[in-house]
Amino acid sequence: MEAFIDGDIRAFNQLYERLSPRVCSLLSALCGDRRLAEDLTQTTFMKIHRARDTYARGARVEPWVFAIARRTLLDERRRKKRRPEDLSSDGTTPEPRHDETPEDSRLDPEQERALYARLAELPEPQREAIVLLKVKGLSITEAARIAGTTPGAMKLRAHRAYEALRDALGHPTADDRARSRKTPGDPS
Repeated sequence: MEAFIDGDIRAFNQLYERLSPRVCSLLSALCGDRRLAEDLTQTTFMKIHRARDTYARGARVEPWVFAIARRTLLDERRRKKRRPEDLSSDGTTPEPRHDETPEDSRLDPEQERALYARLAELPEPQREAIVLLKVKGLSITEAARIAGTTPGAMKLRAHRAYEALRDALGHPTADDRARSRKTPGDPS
């Protein structure tokens, strides 16, 4: 990133090659539409190119890039609210959505489909917390910075998401396990 800031265009190409699959995967997980995620990835890297002077030298690149990607998605959602039509590039009926597996997935395809189906049912802040923390592996602080919230709020979102996913997948919660350990007639 620093070489790119200093004017080396090849460094930008390397940055794109290294991070674009991860950015696309993040956006796909957040929006649930692989084609839109690919378009937003391109827009994200155009924004990175224009905003390169705002990068703090020595800082980790991924959280900065992921924050730009997230804001790009939010901008797209705002635009869609103002203009809700959804046409294909030639103005005809849109093509069916294709859910593709992200390149950097650590799950087998069946597990990934189940995960993304459950994630799609979560409220957006909770889904975002899971994607940033567990799918992308960011720290609480980095995820909170990207989401524009506090670390405490990010932890709460993640906790609520875990509980909702456990309920949806039929796994017992900590409260359920504690209740099952009590014996009949136990006064506590």
